[in-house]
Amino acid sequence: MANQTSLAHPYVNAIFELAQSGNTVDDWLSNLRLLSQVAQSKEFNNLIGNPNLSGEEVVDITYGFTSQTQQELRNLLFLLCDNDRLQVLPDIYVLFEQKVEQERNMAKALVQSAFSINDSDKKKLEQKLTAKFGKTITATVEVCPELIGGIRVLINDTVIDASVKGSLAKLAAQLIS
Repeated sequence: MANQTSLAHPYVNAIFELAQSGNTVDDWLSNLRLLSQVAQSKEFNNLIGNPNLSGEEVVDITYGFTSQTQQELRNLLFLLCDNDRLQVLPDIYVLFEQKVEQERNMAKALVQSAFSINDSDKKKLEQKLTAKFGKTITATVEVCPELIGGIRVLINDTVIDASVKGSLAKLAAQLIS
């Protein structure tokens, strides 16, 4: 079977076009986030695998988790259900979110820190990252005591490692070579 992410691309492109034309990008983002969370649950897998439920019942139940009365969203769920692709919802959300961020010149950063970071320092870090990458960066901080000290920043495929653990690993590699 094809990779789930590659299966999601055509849906994402169509949804994005539809969302932009209807000025409903934020609604789609919100609903896809919610459906992604639902689709990752064990109960959802039981739901879509239940032979006693029709496709329409599965779509009705799934659609019931959203706050919208958006017919296009319901149509998407029917399309995914008919093609046995409801399990692709998390990939659709991730790709859609990336497309929205790219369109809005934004990115998310995961900041791993040995210690907690206060809001003021987080804001300063976001400003520095925004200047460095030329796009608006929103950071999420995760405390990782194993870093010993410093921080590690992950933005898409870029890693900035300014941690003590990273520095020690670099030093060890230099000593070995």
